[in-house]
Amino acid sequence: MVLSAVAVVLVAAAVVALFAVGLDSAEVSGETASDRVDAACRLTDERAAGAVEALVRAAEGDAEAAVRQAAIVGLGRFDGPDARQAVERALEDPSPRVRAAAAGTLGLFGDPAAADRLGALAASDASLAERKASVLGLARCGSDRSIVWLQETAEHTADPAVKLAAIRELYKKLGMRYLGASPANQKRWLHYVELTKDFPQVKQAYIQAGRTLERHPENLHTHYEPGPGLAPTSAPGGKQP
Repeated sequence: MVLSAVAVVLVAAAVVALFAVGLDSAEVSGETASDRVDAACRLTDERAAGAVEALVRAAEGDAEAAVRQAAIVGLGRFDGPDARQAVERALEDPSPRVRAAAAGTLGLFGDPAAADRLGALAASDASLAERKASVLGLARCGSDRSIVWLQETAEHTADPAVKLAAIRELYKKLGMRYLGASPANQKRWLHYVELTKDFPQVKQAYIQAGRTLERHPENLHTHYEPGPGLAPTSAPGGKQP
């Protein structure tokens, strides 16, 4: 009887040990960078036990930028502080493509701190790809602070490509499609930027962020005729502009 009980204990211990090994068995491995990218994608899709830890190791330790990039994108599919922190750390990666991937991915976590980090990146002197990726991250971010940063980027950032990307994503968040002027046409550009400030979502976002929504009514056309800039064409509150 004693031997039988000991055998049961040993079997149980072996099962636990095997299970523990299984938890740590996920790995981004392969002989080539392409193999490891495929492994990162499989781990992401399968969501196997230990996937987050394996992706974090690849994001921070693999020698190839393509593998680190794939791992960062994969981490955006997982919740939790480990995944989020690894993505934010990747904003400092040596490779511009990895930093851009991190910027586009960070917004998926949806917290106000992510929006603030991306808003600061959009206004920085980072590469154009990183700044445009930060706008994508803001578009993906569920925090109302992302509306504030898209507004600020569209109005104040110097680069026309980043400004245009920001206003397009801002209009999407407001339920519209932007078809208006480019930043090159400053007068009409500022008009379309100013129009967004009457939307309740924008006003509320600024209130929640504790920031002042600066109004410039002089930028609005006195006799505005609905054109291709708004779709649908109704103004805030359902009134025609």
